[in-house]
Amino acid sequence: MSLSFFEDKAEVPKDDALVDALRDSKVLWDEVFDYLTARCANVNSEWKYYSKKAGWSLVVKSNARTLIYLIPLAGSFKASFVLGEKAFDAALFADLPTEVVKLITQAVPYVEGRSFMVDVETTSNLEVVKKLLQIKIDN
Repeated sequence: MSLSFFEDKAEVPKDDALVDALRDSKVLWDEVFDYLTARCANVNSEWKYYSKKAGWSLVVKSNARTLIYLIPLAGSFKASFVLGEKAFDAALFADLPTEVVKLITQAVPYVEGRSFMVDVETTSNLEVVKKLLQIKIDN
């Protein structure tokens, strides 16, 4: 079983299947895009299949810069971030929930940054994602 709701490599997720998978959280998914398109130029997205374990994720970019990976689940989704050192430092001083700061500080540092995921099931989770996106955009 893969992390993503969509695990069949041969079948790229389609909009109607995404609506069925996300159910009520589709509104939150759309708000991520609304937030990004209001703040960044040339926002684009592409479905990527990384592995059998990961399944399909939607990679959202501004020009060539990756901002977020969205991983659909049944009734919710995960927002995956990779923060470089400047963004990491900014996140530590942002008004983020303690559990999110813990995720960020425990993430292993790699050359491309620190990778971690936030579950998005409610509007409060969405607000955390928006703060992290703003940190990513600014840094």
